[in-house]
Amino acid sequence: MKLPNGLTYVTATALAVLLSACGGGGGSSTSAGNSQQAQALSADQQIFEHEELNGGTYALGVSLPFGGGNLVSGVNYFYSTSTGGISASPSAAGSQVETSQATSLDSALALPAFATTRYLLGGKVVVRSATARRAVSYVGSSVRTDSYADDGSTVVQSSLFSNFSETPLSGMIDNAPEELQANYQIDDWVSANNFSANAQWLSGAAYTKRQGALAGDTYFALDCTNSLPAKITTSTATTPCQTQVNLDGFFPVTLKNSNFHPYETDFSADGAISVINGVRMWVANAPLPAAQNGTTSYRIYYELNGNVYMGALEKDGTPYKYPQRDGSVVAYYIGLNQAAVNSIQQGLITGATVPGSQAGSVAEVGTVDLFGIGGHGVNGALAPADLQAHYGNPVGLNGGGQTIALIEAPSSGNVEDDLAVYSQYFNLPPCTAANGCFQHLDLSNGASVAASADWGAEVELDTQMAHAMAPGAKIVVVTAKSASFTDLFAAVNYAAVLPGVTAISMSFSSFPMPATAQSEDTLLSGFQSNQGVAFFASAGDGGFSSSGASYPASSPYVTGVGGTRINSIAWNGAASNEVAWQFSGGGNSYYSSMPTWQSSYMGANVAALNGGMRAVPDVAAVADNQHSAVGIYYKQRWVMSGGTSASTPIWAGISALFGQYLANKGSSLATLIKATPGGFNGLLYQTRLTQGSSPGFVDIVAGSNNLLGTPCTICSAVAGYDNITGIGVPNSGKLFANF
Repeated sequence: MKLPNGLTYVTATALAVLLSACGGGGGSSTSAGNSQQAQALSADQQIFEHEELNGGTYALGVSLPFGGGNLVSGVNYFYSTSTGGISASPSAAGSQVETSQATSLDSALALPAFATTRYLLGGKVVVRSATARRAVSYVGSSVRTDSYADDGSTVVQSSLFSNFSETPLSGMIDNAPEELQANYQIDDWVSANNFSANAQWLSGAAYTKRQGALAGDTYFALDCTNSLPAKITTSTATTPCQTQVNLDGFFPVTLKNSNFHPYETDFSADGAISVINGVRMWVANAPLPAAQNGTTSYRIYYELNGNVYMGALEKDGTPYKYPQRDGSVVAYYIGLNQAAVNSIQQGLITGATVPGSQAGSVAEVGTVDLFGIGGHGVNGALAPADLQAHYGNPVGLNGGGQTIALIEAPSSGNVEDDLAVYSQYFNLPPCTAANGCFQHLDLSNGASVAASADWGAEVELDTQMAHAMAPGAKIVVVTAKSASFTDLFAAVNYAAVLPGVTAISMSFSSFPMPATAQSEDTLLSGFQSNQGVAFFASAGDGGFSSSGASYPASSPYVTGVGGTRINSIAWNGAASNEVAWQFSGGGNSYYSSMPTWQSSYMGANVAALNGGMRAVPDVAAVADNQHSAVGIYYKQRWVMSGGTSASTPIWAGISALFGQYLANKGSSLATLIKATPGGFNGLLYQTRLTQGSSPGFVDIVAGSNNLLGTPCTICSAVAGYDNITGIGVPNSGKLFANF
């Protein structure tokens, strides 16, 4: 088939004919022998040798913020990796051993530190560096690679590759085929002044594609924190999940990501324990979600040296999946030959002085549907339009005239710039400091952020979810001096008296002493009565808490927000459309009695189940980052996110729509909050109690947040109130119509 700019897609069969035609010259015995040897190779093997016998198969590793003028050593880099090539055909000379190489494409740019991979093999953990050796051989018509550990002799992973193709490249580099642009975002390099717009492919430039699969089961040894990025170390020591315990007393276990959001809980019954290669191991029955790992893999836990460790199993015959730079996942690997790498090197611009936005342009993002729920965001995640439609945002309301304050701890992300990319991609109105929509009030005075204290993508998640639900509302990010309870609430108190603040979103939780919580409640009560501010706080991401619901969600002056899992964006009346998220926090307050505005809706039975204490949460929204994630933009990449840190700013956005709705009728949300016992919570429960034929909520009746495996009377979603999703998720248009 024809590709753009006259490029021709060369199949394995076509190249075999081409190479055969080029093999004879003068009929010498040498030529005849080579021709005969070439004929003996499969089409895939001929393409492989065409690359490997001419300098190796290269991949181009790239990482840069699309900012222009900031390609400097230690910050950004372009580099190429290769196998080093082979000196002879494996068909004639047998298995060939080669060493991986990495080369910087510019003397001003340092190579990055490459992560190692750790394997569980023969009862011990072995390490393979990114530049370790591998052996290449032929099996049937395929190419087999055996990757060695750093000891140079232990094979840790074997693969079979087939379905090779090679596509020549010519003309402007910026006009590369779409599948190559998905791997290397050349358009963005050019728009960011990091690459010459007139750069041309050199003669002989081409890229190859191949598909691969595992040959044999492979067991990976992982750090139990499972944080990203991968830990770079040459040590065989991995972080255990639990010390001095065996698998029999280990479960259940909850795993969290680098932002401390849980994404997986494993129970003993979810898998089976057996002895594998001399190690006692638990292997999950079901594979990990596609959102968590592209290549199909299974969670494992294993005993070693008296501790329990975490890992992953990829089974024999499993096809490899490869993440692309645009966020998609494909079943093929793309590599550039040496001439193509040289072309990139010649087009590279370092030391440019043209300033540019860190965000730059947003390339078209290819997607693969990871969730199957109808999402229109990157990789099938929830887009703003999905959230707005699912939760019934009225047409004509966008939060205009309202202000949402977000309470954050210090982070290293460029929040405004990332919000600009998010807005541009989803066609939301810009929200910037320049147009008065975005404001950052930094109570830390720009203090440097230690990696251990960095709130990471949390701030981007909050801002982008608030903007998604109320794209016309102003956003004020108030950064606390630190992530301590004292400093976070100093930021809350600061934000509450800012002029015109409609709602304050708090995506954090803690367990201060009852006297401390009551002292802060006195201030929150005053803000509610005098300023008419609506406060929202995440109910937490740890499931049901037998020690009580966390603060500030458990405050009677705060709307506690729980989490759900969306199974279908389009409501069809089925209870399975949206269910309780297993990690949604919930329980009863450890210090505050149930207020009248809540007990009047609950009734005596539910109040008794909560011990007469304030019940948490009050409401809910989507939070499941593994099965119905929201897509956000953070540090030049799209990431899947969630948690009650997502559902809380979603509700703050809904309150901004509510404020605009009332303002259009000549009223105000602040006035209504000040006049209603219980403030914003009082409005919600009162409406839920009296709404009649205009339901402003969808009741969530399926799901559980009992992660303890012990009997729990308030851990299941039921009709009416429950301690996972509160009084339900919003149908905003119908909710507002009650006022």
